[in-house]
Amino acid sequence: MIIGYGITTALSVLFFVLYRILVKKREFWLSLLFACITLVNVGYLMLSLAKSVEFAIFANDVAYLGSVFLSMCMLFTILKLCGFTLNKPLVISLLSLGVVMFFIVATSGFLPWYYKSVSLQTVNGVTKLVKDYGVLHNAYLVYLVMYFVAMIVIILYS
Repeated sequence: MIIGYGITTALSVLFFVLYRILVKKREFWLSLLFACITLVNVGYLMLSLAKSVEFAIFANDVAYLGSVFLSMCMLFTILKLCGFTLNKPLVISLLSLGVVMFFIVATSGFLPWYYKSVSLQTVNGVTKLVKDYGVLHNAYLVYLVMYFVAMIVIILYS
């Protein structure tokens, strides 16, 4: 498993670097999407190597930092590809929503909102975070579903 996480992390870094080097007319949100994917993979790699609960929670937060903003970057990339213009209020609103969602997730280990409790389990040499979900855990699912519905609606409309 650790090798798999290492390979996906290396590939995501490689694709991000290649995009930044080879593409002359880069799309900002697509660049940020590549960065978010890399961040998610780095977080999962760190989590698989974690030896303490505190580090595992930190690694999980790194992965969530990337994944919370990944959906937003996908939506903005789709909007741009479909010819829509992004207005400042929309960008600020969705960035703010992402920050709030990340702060809900980042309460793990401090407040029982997202995870009531966490512990470590090692399976075949790979660390796994065992979680007891809190009351706001479903908020992330709703967050993701809203983004994917918006993406599908935008694609169908265009």
